[in-house]
Amino acid sequence: MLFGSPGYLLHRTSQLLRSRMPQLLRQRHSGKIQMDATQKRKALQQFPSTGSLMIFDRQAKPTLYRWGPWVVGGQMLMWLNFADFYWRYSMDKNEETGELTLSPAWKRACISFVALLAGVSIGGGILHYISRSVASMHVLNGGQTVRLETYRISGRGTRMREFPTAKMFSRDTLVTGEGPQGVSRAGSPQYSIYAPGNSYAFIMNRSGWFKSPKTFDVLFHRSIPKK
Repeated sequence: MLFGSPGYLLHRTSQLLRSRMPQLLRQRHSGKIQMDATQKRKALQQFPSTGSLMIFDRQAKPTLYRWGPWVVGGQMLMWLNFADFYWRYSMDKNEETGELTLSPAWKRACISFVALLAGVSIGGGILHYISRSVASMHVLNGGQTVRLETYRISGRGTRMREFPTAKMFSRDTLVTGEGPQGVSRAGSPQYSIYAPGNSYAFIMNRSGWFKSPKTFDVLFHRSIPKK
């Protein structure tokens, strides 16, 4: 009766599950990896072995960001004028005499430096965003290579970059089920994708055209990016 009691059976079942759990988790993880590999292999089979196939198009002119250099130059001029004005005319009130005197040089230098730093940071951020924005994306060599067409910081024209498909990844999920293509996301119109040798992500606008959003997630989505 002891070995057939409910308490004994529950105890033995718990022990068995604890001993088998690591193996079950490994099998489940291996099965998921195998499933992902199968999905990726099927996704790659749809691409032509020769030539290129467009899978993303921003649907915008190559001169989309031609305003960029002008905005950067204008805001830099604004911050430069502010720094110069503060350096020349910043005044402090003398507590003893009540007279206004020129602020100490260290104070004027610090504020002017911060103003210049703000201008450089904002301008650099704008140009960096332009250079990481993707105009179009093609797959080549049967899906083994990705060609990104990105905008130039001059705001005129684009440049081409090629990367191995297997080395690219995105922490974002493209498919959301919202919008005309099912890729819209409230408050976040951007889809970020990383490429080898680049510390910062390339940016794709969700309002652009995607050939197959589900294929994007199969090929590029990673919960944990590979090193």
